[in-house]
Amino acid sequence: MSDCRLEPDVIRAAARGEWTESLRAHVATCADCAIAAEIAPWMQQFARMDDRAHKLPDPASLWVRAKLLQSTAAADRASLPITRVQIASYLVVAGCWAALLTWKWSALSAWINSFTPAHVILGAAGAETAASLSAMFFLMLIVLASVTAMLAFHTILAEE
Repeated sequence: MSDCRLEPDVIRAAARGEWTESLRAHVATCADCAIAAEIAPWMQQFARMDDRAHKLPDPASLWVRAKLLQSTAAADRASLPITRVQIASYLVVAGCWAALLTWKWSALSAWINSFTPAHVILGAAGAETAASLSAMFFLMLIVLASVTAMLAFHTILAEE
């Protein structure tokens, strides 16, 4: 800005294209106002340019997203104890399977190995081996299979 009192009027006239005869005469005699008149249209165009690569989103949509994220975080915090119990139950069931198979491994391997064609033909497939597999073993087998199936179904249905 210069000390000329008509410079704001010259800038306004140059930007809008509304020149008066007195302003045209003044621009012809004042060097500062001539430069301002020459630069003003470019400055107006430059001021209207949007230099952002992307427009900013609507503040209302930002607020809604923040609320949704807040409720999602609260749901995650609330489900954390349930997730921990579920993981612990998986570990307990896996440990029970390992204990059951370790307990009767020799009897199970003998029973499975008795399914050879020679034993099947002779009819000796597992009579003495099946006797070593107790009723308690089969009861534990049924219980563990049921618990494993329930955990699997719970996991599948909980995700939906």
